[in-house]
Amino acid sequence: MRSIRFLYIFELNDVKENLMLSQQRKDMITILKREVVPYLRSQQFQGSFPHFRRLQSDQIDLITFQFNRHGGSFIIELAQASAAGFQTYWGEQITPQKMTAHDVDVDARRRLGSHSSYEDGIWFSYESAQSEQDYIRVAQQVIASFEQDVSHGAKK
Repeated sequence: MRSIRFLYIFELNDVKENLMLSQQRKDMITILKREVVPYLRSQQFQGSFPHFRRLQSDQIDLITFQFNRHGGSFIIELAQASAAGFQTYWGEQITPQKMTAHDVDVDARRRLGSHSSYEDGIWFSYESAQSEQDYIRVAQQVIASFEQDVSHGAKK
């Protein structure tokens, strides 16, 4: 009986922790939408969180925010695709206006802060955030990383 009680308490604590992480994620998304999305728009990206695209005459630049399923951090995936869109191996045509970084083969995309698909990139952590200012600092790190990435010519 004791082990059942322990398991029940453990499960309740796990549920409580997941609810907290879920609220942290919501708070982080709110700040990203307020702070980072306007920056992306200033760089001619369109779309809605978490998927953005910049249509150019010869290519589409793609950005997707991907959160750690265990909470507390996220990465940003970057990809480029043909301006004509993409056709899946089963024949579905994905238009340029609907493409996301996840539509591009994993070997042809990379994470913000890396130079190839074989590097991990930056995991932006908000796990210890306790105030709005903490979330804003993470958003500022994202913007600074985008600016550094562009200035190094890794992504145009």
